[in-house]
Amino acid sequence: MHRVLLAGGPTLVRDAYARVIAASPAFARPAQTATLTDALTGLNTCDLLLVDTQELIRGPSAAAQIRLLHAAACTRVVVLGHVPPAELSFLTSAGVTGVLGPYLAPDDFLTALDVICGGAMVISPAPAHTAQPPTVHRTLTPLTRREREVLTLIATQPDNTAIAKALDVSPLTIKSHINRIMHKLAASSRSQLVVLAYEGRLIIPGTPADTGAAGAGSRTRSPRPDQDS
Repeated sequence: MHRVLLAGGPTLVRDAYARVIAASPAFARPAQTATLTDALTGLNTCDLLLVDTQELIRGPSAAAQIRLLHAAACTRVVVLGHVPPAELSFLTSAGVTGVLGPYLAPDDFLTALDVICGGAMVISPAPAHTAQPPTVHRTLTPLTRREREVLTLIATQPDNTAIAKALDVSPLTIKSHINRIMHKLAASSRSQLVVLAYEGRLIIPGTPADTGAAGAGSRTRSPRPDQDS
């Protein structure tokens, strides 16, 4: 049973999140603190820290980043609320492994939390647009089909071993793919690749990460999986 700590935001909003989480058998009833600073003293008793986005605009961004880095060193950190796309890189570089906007249905919200606790990253800051299929963002056009599949899994799987298993290739092959992807997209970190995967609509915001990973895995199995196309 996952232990959750809610930090910051309006009390009524925190209480609403707490009721939704407590209704799931996968989670214990969440503890609450009024601020992120208060939460830092209780991180050893939680598996997941949920931080209201208002906590990140209380003071200088450098101070918020230090608090997030401290929290991420002890537990998994999720930011709740509206987050502009331009801020996603800041959050992921501070160790945040989830960004969940206020548009998720309760079941999808709980699924996202469970996926994050399992080691994956979920970024869902905006409403789902299920009526429109995902398209390749112009910044992703240098990538081959296989590289786009790998990029999708980077955003939904915890490590290279899991990606290799999903695509039925070796971890060394995945490492080579990632190096080429980083070079083509001029990315300097894995967290930047995650943001590009979401911004490039390889994963539709609002879709749980494990669903995207399963879809990518089922699409990419072939007699010669190591070969780009």
